[in-house]
Amino acid sequence: MRNGPETYLSVVVPVYQSGRSLEALISRLEAVMAGISQQVELILVDDGSSDNSWELICAAARNSPKVKGICLSRNFGQHHAIAAGLDVSRGRWTVVMDADLQDLPEEIPHLLSKAMHGYDAVLARRINRKGRRWKIALSAGFYRVFRYMTGTPLDPAVGNFGVYHRKVIQAILQMRESIRYFPAQVQWVGFRQGYFNVSHGKSAVSSSNYGFRSKFHLGLNALMAFSDKPLRLTIKLGFLIASIGFIFALTTLIRYFTGSIVVPGYASLIVSVWVLAGLILMTLGMVGLYVGKTFEGVKNRPLYVVDKKT
Repeated sequence: MRNGPETYLSVVVPVYQSGRSLEALISRLEAVMAGISQQVELILVDDGSSDNSWELICAAARNSPKVKGICLSRNFGQHHAIAAGLDVSRGRWTVVMDADLQDLPEEIPHLLSKAMHGYDAVLARRINRKGRRWKIALSAGFYRVFRYMTGTPLDPAVGNFGVYHRKVIQAILQMRESIRYFPAQVQWVGFRQGYFNVSHGKSAVSSSNYGFRSKFHLGLNALMAFSDKPLRLTIKLGFLIASIGFIFALTTLIRYFTGSIVVPGYASLIVSVWVLAGLILMTLGMVGLYVGKTFEGVKNRPLYVVDKKT
């Protein structure tokens, strides 16, 4: 945590391949923040971009002392970049938002106004979401699975965008696990949370930096980080298969002693072997994933490595 006087508002933005949107984003954020308070800071975390994102961040920092830039040594992932920004933030209130202009800076005063009604966190619920329908449907499906597996009530219309009180941020900063998913961390720490409907802007980039593969790995990691239910489900599945196997064995014995079986069933034997072998491999794979993530966690490596700062 950075030492020094507390500011009123910190805005943390993870940046990756955002050269097309950064200038417009910074300009709009500076205008919005100037209307809120003079005690503000904008923290831009470059998550290993290969375009001109860092050069734009440096230029903005030279023009305004309220802009601070952090350049990570490589791409660690959006949620690790958010952690890097939160680690140096000093605001009584902190806004976390994306850099592609889908999170509108002009909504920040509305979120703060809602927070003044006694909320410790106000989450932006995106209405009329922009994007392909199949991606929105896939996202909604993931949140349903996540809610079932973890018991965490995540809203598909809510992402990282929101305003958070200092005590919420401090609680999240105590969570130093290597697998990070910011919306779930916000829900886990609790406090009084509210929602505010916001407009959803059009992305400034033609294609998302999060492909299907990246989203799949993020979702799988988040599930394993916040729930052991997949392991418990494999136990229930094993019990179900064992029960079916016991009934099948009992039925086979009855048929054998009554003389119904003349030729041993090759098909049933092969099917049983393949099904059980597949279930065993699936269970071992599930356990292996958890063991691997545990190994990753006990190494206690830093969440990110900073290369440069403005």
